[in-house]
Amino acid sequence: MYDIKNKFPRKDLLVDDTLPAEKLAQARSSLTPGDLWLILSREGSDPAVSLLLGRQLVGELALWLTVGEAGALVSGIDAGHLEGLCGLSIQTYRFNLYADLQALLGRLAPQRILLDVSPADALCDGLTAGLRDRLEALAMDLRPAPLLASSENILRRLRSVKVAAELARIQAATAQTAQLYAALLPQLRQGMREREIQDLVNRLASQLGYQIDAGDFGGPLVLISRAGMSHRAPGETQLEAGDLLILDTSLVVHGFRSDLARTFYALPEGAEQPPAELQRMFSSIRRATEAARSALRPGVPGWVVDAAARQSLIADGWPEIRHSTGHQIGRRVHDGGTILGPPGRSPLVEGTVLAGEIYALEPTVLLSPGPSMIVEESVLVGEEQTRYLSPLQEELWPIPRVGGA
Repeated sequence: MYDIKNKFPRKDLLVDDTLPAEKLAQARSSLTPGDLWLILSREGSDPAVSLLLGRQLVGELALWLTVGEAGALVSGIDAGHLEGLCGLSIQTYRFNLYADLQALLGRLAPQRILLDVSPADALCDGLTAGLRDRLEALAMDLRPAPLLASSENILRRLRSVKVAAELARIQAATAQTAQLYAALLPQLRQGMREREIQDLVNRLASQLGYQIDAGDFGGPLVLISRAGMSHRAPGETQLEAGDLLILDTSLVVHGFRSDLARTFYALPEGAEQPPAELQRMFSSIRRATEAARSALRPGVPGWVVDAAARQSLIADGWPEIRHSTGHQIGRRVHDGGTILGPPGRSPLVEGTVLAGEIYALEPTVLLSPGPSMIVEESVLVGEEQTRYLSPLQEELWPIPRVGGA
């Protein structure tokens, strides 16, 4: 399924609407006889609905899966959104979901009901307290009473391990992001403000026909190092000679996201390349990224991969990374599951890497307001080899002075 030699996605996988059927089958293959995975949602409260069905619904609903079947109890206003989905039995309720749900539970007589609750992973914790109360009241009437358990392990794997169509869309979004950066570089000039740079990126993406993930700040992160390194909106700081500029951009292709960051250097007058110390810093980041990629193999705990990058930077004389080395990408830029971070930061760093997962690797040097760099690359974990999804940034990208070459 994960052909590491094929770097270019098949175009038919970008528009094929069989993805929900693939995810439903993938989910059911993880269940055991006697299990009922039950997802209760209203007003889009549980992200697992869109993960499985490729769309979010408005009304109150129950999506359920067993080894043998999958179905949905939905309101009449939502039934039309599910027409044509293969592998899903659709039943509408007229006024009240819970009478039909009670009958369904009686017919299925599950030994275990798996619910979307998790103390650690927000994307596996979609069941609201109110809906859980309603379900527990129904379950009390079943004989024998089923065990209520967490779906976390199944849901985490389902979100993390990409089927072919998901991989194709992330590959396409990543390729577009690399092309966007290539189009942007010749247009960057010193004297531009952070807000102007973000506007330029958004405009170029629109011209190229790409969909940008606006995130919390209206577009990509645009950070001039001396103005502060954090998740913040772009400001009025002007790019000056000697500045380091970081752009962190995500594009969207049919609901799936890329995540690539690049660092630029504003050349002083007469300079043809960055100073040696900045080039050394950049080379250290590249080595740390490669150390993480080499360590990223199926079965390896997330904290082990983080340690490889972390120790690489420390050995080169740079301060310890302040954040995790990497995270998964998919329908979201931070897509849950195993995190590549240090022990103790989160239970998710104890998770093991799986073939078919896609990670953004971002070992960084943060000395803000001094020189700081972020270079973020995306990689696909294969059974035997982990590969980069886009051409790497091999050097600091120069930005000339106004009127410069």
